[in-house]
Amino acid sequence: MSQPWPPQQQPMQPMQPAPPMQPMQPMQPGYPYGPGLPPQRQGSAVKAFLFAWLISGVAASVFAGLLVASYEDLSKVGLRIMYVVFALVLAVAVGAMAGKVGGPNPGAYVVPSLFVMAAVFFGVTNGFVFVLLDAGGSDVFEAMIEDDPGAPAEFWWKGLKGGIALLGLAIGGGGTFGMASIVGKRR
Repeated sequence: MSQPWPPQQQPMQPMQPAPPMQPMQPMQPGYPYGPGLPPQRQGSAVKAFLFAWLISGVAASVFAGLLVASYEDLSKVGLRIMYVVFALVLAVAVGAMAGKVGGPNPGAYVVPSLFVMAAVFFGVTNGFVFVLLDAGGSDVFEAMIEDDPGAPAEFWWKGLKGGIALLGLAIGGGGTFGMASIVGKRR
């Protein structure tokens, strides 16, 4: 009694012919892969990491060398300007590279930003040590290491007036991340 009437049977009908083949339409621009296929990964965080490490290390050494070459004629204002320009140039270079190599993956931008911040810091502190070695020799350097091993970091903070030192770090880290995200999204 659950069914009020028995199911009706359809009379046999001849098979319909298959519709004619239509040419394939191009894929939609928003989703370039067919259904069921995962999108391929774009970019490489490992390459972004390695290139950022290489570029930041070389740039910190070059900046330290520039400090050694110009310490006799460089004023404190000149040092601060050179420091901020160095942070900006390094942020643009490493950010563009990280965006190009890392693709649209924001995780590939974090470590290069940290590397740039470290390079900005170590460029100044290593430059201080190299200038100390050039001006005073190894005896002065050994005395500095025994008496005040934190002197290079103190020079970075006090020589750049604290605020400028932090501004260089912010420009380095934030500029790298921003540049990498702009380049990575365009790719």
